[in-house]
Amino acid sequence: MLRNLEMCIGEYKSDTESVYNTWFLNNGDRINAFSTVRSGVSDIIHAIEAREFGSDFKGSPLELVLAVICEQKQVFKGAAHAFYWKPKLGIPDIYENDEHQLAFGLFLKKISETNEEKHILSEIIQLDNLHIKGLGPAVANILYFLHPTLFPPFNTAILNGYNLLFDRKIKLGSWSAYLDIRKDLIKLNETYRSYLPEDLGAVAGLMYEIGSERMIVRRKEEKELTVEALL
Repeated sequence: MLRNLEMCIGEYKSDTESVYNTWFLNNGDRINAFSTVRSGVSDIIHAIEAREFGSDFKGSPLELVLAVICEQKQVFKGAAHAFYWKPKLGIPDIYENDEHQLAFGLFLKKISETNEEKHILSEIIQLDNLHIKGLGPAVANILYFLHPTLFPPFNTAILNGYNLLFDRKIKLGSWSAYLDIRKDLIKLNETYRSYLPEDLGAVAGLMYEIGSERMIVRRKEEKELTVEALL
């Protein structure tokens, strides 16, 4: 529940310290990261197919991809953490389980070879159905750099901003939750297309600003418009 969302977006875009201006807009490093990540994903696929991926995050081509992503300002803070190999927990289960590692490689290959939204969503559902421990929606940060107009970035601050804006209590950890968030952010982005670009990094940045409390949202009891009314 928010004050006028158009005003909120305007403040987000005009604030020189917001991630819209420090990360999203006129940032050569961000633009270059798309080709670097795509190339890195190809390296991951080839390493898995050649059985040369390794049994740890460190030193793997996946570490190199996440290093590029994590350099992209606070929006991607903690993006690599979910992929750290945690032996006591056995997660994520792509380092010692060959079948799951091959499934992850096949997933990356298929989503990098298509721009069809329905095909990518189908691959996500198939990956989720394998129940690979620890391999959840953190993968969405890789997806963003492959398909920035279809999949938004994802971290705790973005989730917190989403929950505040949409008055939800969604928790981290599941693909189904991420896909629900994605659906709402795409709808919001389409509704405010005259204010927000098609690249979903911008609307995710808005969620980040709200979730990190750089932008303070107001509640319905203050007689402000609800998100439902705005949408």
